[in-house]
Amino acid sequence: MDSVVTTKFIGELLGSFSLIALGCGISMNLTLDKSYGEGNKATLSGPLGWGFAVAMSVIISSPFDTGGHFNPAVTLAQWAAGVFDSQLVLPYIAAQFIGCFLGALVVSFVYGGHLSATSADSGKILGVFATNASIRKNNSVQNFSAEVIGTFFLVFIGLSMGANHGGVIIENTTGIPQFTHSMVGFGSLGALPAGFMIFAIGMAYGGVTGWSLNPARDLMPRLVHQILPLKGKGDSDWGYGIVYASLAPIVGGMLAAGLYLLVKEYFLK
Repeated sequence: MDSVVTTKFIGELLGSFSLIALGCGISMNLTLDKSYGEGNKATLSGPLGWGFAVAMSVIISSPFDTGGHFNPAVTLAQWAAGVFDSQLVLPYIAAQFIGCFLGALVVSFVYGGHLSATSADSGKILGVFATNASIRKNNSVQNFSAEVIGTFFLVFIGLSMGANHGGVIIENTTGIPQFTHSMVGFGSLGALPAGFMIFAIGMAYGGVTGWSLNPARDLMPRLVHQILPLKGKGDSDWGYGIVYASLAPIVGGMLAAGLYLLVKEYFLK
């Protein structure tokens, strides 16, 4: 990889790492037995915490000018919409999966004692790593649709924000077309819209599936759940993770990219 791609790879990896280290840490704090946060799982806590986790991850990755994807569904959708260069797709997705895996390893180490104390409840254990539908029986279409719609909003809003801020496509010194990105710091509100999106989508659709929206966010913590030597942890439920938590977000992202191209072609000339 050349220096530009390497820099963006590192930034995307760090952002994805922090997303899971913070996000799954919030879930574990609110859920696991003997945690100080156990029993304080108010309706807003999960969506608000994950929203801030996303915002902090955007800040962490901003010096690397990655655009803060942290999500293969976002990367693929931006590529399909013509605002992301094909040579960055695989490095970004690789960084996202590696970062999410490492983040899940770190947070499971920190909460290792609490995971062991909760190991008799397999549903609770899997739930702090990966997503699951609140109703499985006779609700498959609704569960799939919740992930498609949630990711559609996430991606379409992101694409619209880029277009509205002069970020449709630029050619930088590397010749790589991409959205324009600005540095994000604690004195800037630039990271907050991403957090607000996650919060709103979580409040709207989190009750159905736990709102994955992101194959890397679900599959890599699910893999860590698979390899953890915890008694009574139960099955890792890969069928759900692949279809509902991974395929559905990709479908939602591609639908958003298609609508963005349609709007751009016929209404934004």
